[in-house]
Amino acid sequence: MNSFTRTFLSVLMAGVFALPSALPAKAASHDLTIVGGGSGGLWAIITEGVGETVRRSLEGARVTTEPGKDGPNQVMVNRGEVQFGIASDILTLRAVNGEAPFKGKLDKLRLVAVLNPYQTVQFFMDKKTGIADAAELKAKKYPLKITVNRQGTVMDLLSEKLLALYGASYKDITSWGGRIEKIPGPESMDLWDAGQMDAIIEVCQFPSSRFFELGQKHELTLLPLDEAVIEQMNRQMGTTSITIPAGTYPFQKEDVKTVTSQLLLITNADTPDELVEGVLKAMVANLDYLRTVHSNLKDLSPMQMAANTTIPMHPAAEKFYKNLNK
Repeated sequence: MNSFTRTFLSVLMAGVFALPSALPAKAASHDLTIVGGGSGGLWAIITEGVGETVRRSLEGARVTTEPGKDGPNQVMVNRGEVQFGIASDILTLRAVNGEAPFKGKLDKLRLVAVLNPYQTVQFFMDKKTGIADAAELKAKKYPLKITVNRQGTVMDLLSEKLLALYGASYKDITSWGGRIEKIPGPESMDLWDAGQMDAIIEVCQFPSSRFFELGQKHELTLLPLDEAVIEQMNRQMGTTSITIPAGTYPFQKEDVKTVTSQLLLITNADTPDELVEGVLKAMVANLDYLRTVHSNLKDLSPMQMAANTTIPMHPAAEKFYKNLNK
């Protein structure tokens, strides 16, 4: 355990996180760009929310928020083309390590804050398949028709790994007469209604209104993950264990064990300390506002913002979180 982790944990145990003053943070004049997600989507909403906190409290900052995409965001931040980006921990870790879909290590990526600690893997199955345990896919060589989102997304990467750990790789499922659809989750609902889809692996906050609605039209099962699979997912993909409580969905009668990823605010290692510190001060000073931007941020706290140990943290962010107890 490194010195920062020990210091941070001691602060948590003492329960002495103190919010910095809501007075505007002072910084030299900066043109500041934050790249997020597609227009109108969750990431775009969160990106604009973060941008607004900076506009409210960081003097001298001219803030622009732009559409982006997980993967390209990491590349742009690493190149220094933009100052900040919204990104998943899964693809950011792969970027740092130089793993696919990245062609080399993006060694300048640094963590600023965790924005959403719960991006949870949820494996929904139509009851008509008779599959109540993912291990049955291999045992029955079931011709599953499943949606895993777009090629190269976090959903796709996590789905591919999860199914492979159960002995039902994409290639296996196809050979059994099944189909892997790489389309966005909302579009898959139409295919499900048309009888052309009977499963989806989604990575999102729970509960999701989309699956509330789907559960009103179809009998659904939310599949739990085996402990051995959870352990391997955490080790190989950088996820963490989580339990979706019974009753989260009307059709879910028992607790469901699964894994979760995080949504991050990242920057470049060369981003000036005063800018990183100023952005963090602005975010924490405007937490009450930030929590209203989207329900996914409703429980955001300084503890959660610092709670990632897999991505290297920017030194100014590390110092900021250490000083929260002073």
